Amino acid sequence: MARFTFLISVLFLVISCASNPRTFVETQDETGVWKAVHLHNNYGLFANRNQEVWRRVVDILSEKYDLEVLDRTSGYIRTSWKYLLPSDNDKKYRSRIIIKMLGNVWHTAKLKTEAQLWDDSHDIWITGYDTAVLEEVYKDVQGRIGTSIR
Repeated sequence: MARFTFLISVLFLVISCASNPRTFVETQDETGVWKAVHLHNNYGLFANRNQEVWRRVVDILSEKYDLEVLDRTSGYIRTSWKYLLPSDNDKKYRSRIIIKMLGNVWHTAKLKTEAQLWDDSHDIWITGYDTAVLEEVYKDVQGRIGTSIR
């Protein structure tokens, strides 16, 4: 009987782990963690620094994501939800990116991801963020317009 209980416990653990991506972090309050990218000073050479930074950030994000909200005046960008699991026919796991520019002459880009995982048993989205998506976007933005350009 103890062996049977142990096997059931292991099976339950495997099933529950398989349904949650390892990079998903559930949050209770605010979704996501903000990361800052300090913008390279060479953009001061352009007549309109904000316009050049905006163009480059939009180019970076639009390579991999669909852009849903763009407000150039405030420096706010949000992508549409992107479904992440390879066989996500039921659309059960999704993430999006938010970027905010700081300063009158933009010197920093703050970015975060929001992720949602569908909970079939309660018919709700569990909110959080995805560490892998956050790191990927951070490296893309930092590497192309940040202070340490690749």
